[in-house]
Amino acid sequence: MRNKRCNIKLLEAELKYLPPNVEESIKEIDELLEDEKHGIQRYPRKNMDIIELEKRGIPVHLRDLFDAQYSADKVVMPYEDIVSMIIEYTVQNEFTQSGYINVLRQISQAILLEMEKEKLQVLVDKLDKDEYNDILIDYLLNAYGIKREFKSDKYLRENPYIIAGKICEVAQSDKNKAKDMLNEYITKEYLKGHADLGWPKAAETWEPYNGLWSYEAAAIAKLFKIDDSELKDNPNYPYDLAHYKSGVVAQGNIEPVTPVVEEEVEEEYIAGIPLAPEFEQFIAPKFHAKVNELIADFGQLSDEEFYDKYELGEIYFDLDHYLKEKTEGKFWER
Repeated sequence: MRNKRCNIKLLEAELKYLPPNVEESIKEIDELLEDEKHGIQRYPRKNMDIIELEKRGIPVHLRDLFDAQYSADKVVMPYEDIVSMIIEYTVQNEFTQSGYINVLRQISQAILLEMEKEKLQVLVDKLDKDEYNDILIDYLLNAYGIKREFKSDKYLRENPYIIAGKICEVAQSDKNKAKDMLNEYITKEYLKGHADLGWPKAAETWEPYNGLWSYEAAAIAKLFKIDDSELKDNPNYPYDLAHYKSGVVAQGNIEPVTPVVEEEVEEEYIAGIPLAPEFEQFIAPKFHAKVNELIADFGQLSDEEFYDKYELGEIYFDLDHYLKEKTEGKFWER
């Protein structure tokens, strides 16, 4: 077992039920497509709506499976197959539903597994089509030998990923400095940079906890040949995956980009939270409308719709995890 923070029994339970869940979702999609073709409606909800929900759930289950396998050091499905399937279904969804962190980790995992560039290209094509604007993703793809048609000029999530981007830039001329930066990124910045998602306390509060592996850091070390030996036993650095294969993947230099700083535009807003006026005293007025909308949605939308709209996949492992905490009254603690 690689991650001692995890509960091995919970990991083994996930390794047992996640693959059948994925198979069942794929089967359900195939059957519903047949129903749709023949005008059959077996459920109150429309066939295509159910298919869309199933397609969103498959990458979530597969991400959990990848983490559980790696943390438990027990493979029930080849890593390459998992990532290939994640990409296959991710490109069928809107990236706003997948979330930036999930897109970044797919690319990083594909690099670590030295997947054929053709398999990754379908994801890159969608990134370009949607004008997905993120410098770190461009750096990783360029260093792997894949050029994007769209040129990014900002970081979709600056904290902590602007630091990861700087490591890529420095590694081209100063490996020792890049090594020090990589060590600091993992030991001091990685979890702290996701404090808004509850990561620093995740090992104590999340159940099941599959690990919070920095796949992008390992991909950077692999691509730019940075010495990562000091991180071998770090619980957030996937050292074994960084050395899973030993092929030559670095394809040359990247061109550093200075992020565009967007001017802040003074927004008009309506003060007041009618649905929860007690919140008004400690929430800035410019956020009142958004908070009021969130409260309304929480009461009116289905759990699946609320989970998707507010991209809770970046906070919870999956919908079941969110529902568990909601039922236990832990939702508002976040």
